[in-house]
Amino acid sequence: MSHDEKLLALLDLVIDTYINKGEPVGSKFLNTLDDVEYAPSTLRKYLNMLEKQGMVYQPYNSSGRIPTIDGLKLYIENYLQQIEEETAAEVISARENIKELVEMLGSLVDGVIIGFLRNDEYYYLGINNLLRDDLKEDYEETRNIIRFIEEKRIVKYIDEKILKRNQMYYTFLDDHQTIISTVYAKVNIDGYDCILAIVGPTRVNYKKNVAILSQILQKME
Repeated sequence: MSHDEKLLALLDLVIDTYINKGEPVGSKFLNTLDDVEYAPSTLRKYLNMLEKQGMVYQPYNSSGRIPTIDGLKLYIENYLQQIEEETAAEVISARENIKELVEMLGSLVDGVIIGFLRNDEYYYLGINNLLRDDLKEDYEETRNIIRFIEEKRIVKYIDEKILKRNQMYYTFLDDHQTIISTVYAKVNIDGYDCILAIVGPTRVNYKKNVAILSQILQKME
């Protein structure tokens, strides 16, 4: 931990203690806390440094310290940064998990499996499933569906819907050139709302897709 990080950690502790106790916080009291490993002399030194930086002040001689407005601002900003960093790590974890799920389902469903966090980037697999032999004659239709997915129009359509968690939905979208079938559901992954959708032409195995998605929903309940 760097010098600045130690001072920030001490400021955080001083303010938390002040908020809980409602009185000035001194080095002797801080030294009794389990989280503090510094000697009283070191604590006094750090408290003096925080005071010189305008983060805390002594309301009267020989008293403990009270946070200043600048100290409270830094305290809040530091906490907000911690939350942002924790949230970023959680989002990365949720993305990886939805990606793994999509990769697992990619070879099972009849169509393109799409998974994405709401208001976030998404992953899709299974386009080769649209290129099976009996669909090659519908090349133009297949190309339109792939374009519909790659342009994220399907994501925009579903993202605007109010969906209940672990409930399956279906729709048929008219892209003016192709009718696109979609079976989809909202699931919870690492505390985030995610969407799983199976997209394809009207000639897909609906029973198979619904059964697979239903099994996933049951496991996530």
